[in-house]
Amino acid sequence: MKPAFFLAQRYLNTRQSSGTGERSGNLLSFASLVAFVSVMLGSMALILALAILGGFERELRENAVKFTAHIEITGFGKRLLPNAERVLATLPEKVPNIRQISMFIAAEGIARSSSFMDGVLAKGIIPERDVTGIRSTMKEGVFAFSSGEAREIIIGKKLAQKLTLGLGKKMTLYSIRGDLRLNAPIVEQFTIVGIYETGMSEYDDLYVYVPFEAARTIFGIPKGATSGFDILVHDITAVKQTASAIEDVLGYPYFVQTIFELYDAMFAWIELQKQPVPIILGLISIVAVFNIVATLFMAVVQRISAIGILRTLGMNQRSIVAMFLYQGLSIGAFGTLTGCALGAILCWVQHDYKLIALKGEIYFLNAVPIEFSVWHYAVVAGVSIALSGFAALIPAVVGSKVRVLRALQFQ
Repeated sequence: MKPAFFLAQRYLNTRQSSGTGERSGNLLSFASLVAFVSVMLGSMALILALAILGGFERELRENAVKFTAHIEITGFGKRLLPNAERVLATLPEKVPNIRQISMFIAAEGIARSSSFMDGVLAKGIIPERDVTGIRSTMKEGVFAFSSGEAREIIIGKKLAQKLTLGLGKKMTLYSIRGDLRLNAPIVEQFTIVGIYETGMSEYDDLYVYVPFEAARTIFGIPKGATSGFDILVHDITAVKQTASAIEDVLGYPYFVQTIFELYDAMFAWIELQKQPVPIILGLISIVAVFNIVATLFMAVVQRISAIGILRTLGMNQRSIVAMFLYQGLSIGAFGTLTGCALGAILCWVQHDYKLIALKGEIYFLNAVPIEFSVWHYAVVAGVSIALSGFAALIPAVVGSKVRVLRALQFQ
């Protein structure tokens, strides 16, 4: 082992290695501990922040798809879209990135039970052809209807709790057909055949699903027309280009929106949360780095006499630099790895046990989500250790330039 590394390890492991007394040795040991804890907490905070923000973005992307797929086509000004079957048959041939497409009828209404009422968006679908992910979120009942004309309905768990209704119970739906001045309000009674829960509470009490043909009859939609289309694509990264291609093919009055446009507020919220993170967490890392600088400057001052003796014995400046640099890198590396490990443990606990809950009506999720990414750990560890090395280099160079005579005379 090279003398510089041997001495650096001795200084790290021995309180009185400076030769300046127990009090000064204890002080230096405490300063090293503070530097270690600072780096550890900074690394842990970075890991937790990146995991949580990544988890939020992933969950919001996945949950949003459960309602609107990747692309939604509607009519400008809520116009009905004609020739629905022709669009279903020809659009995938003209736009290759389309994987699946289904049509729906949508109308606003009010859901009512004997004890409560709330506004909803009724969506008429053909379950066998539906491309959204609601089927995978079913908690009770089935994602199916006995017939296309059946007065049956699928609702969210939160809405079911508000209405105090369960499977097999009757729910009344109020809506309108066209101009309210010309048409009487629609009042229909439906039997609940399914209850879903996506985890996005704001939408679990908004969307209700009814048979497509029943919705056509109730809301007075002409044969061959529809309110819109849901589309899944093969490559989500090309969803914007696919939406533009659909607009070119269909033209007016078809209005095409991607998932990112439909839920722009949610994704903008995530991006807003990300913006201050590098600054805030960068400051935490800088504070940890300054602690390393302060610790090594203290070590240099307390070991000036030892430096003088080592220089007298023939140790060159490069070895002195390597000795202090090794100390700083050791503190930074061990602190970083410990912080990353603690961050991973806390992420695992939250991921499996959901200890930190959220209000779904505010955050769209019921618990803080976690994303595990190797890149998070690689970036945090790399940057933290690099900063620690840079911080250690400054006092190391200063210590190596101490004159031998002054070092020997220093008390």
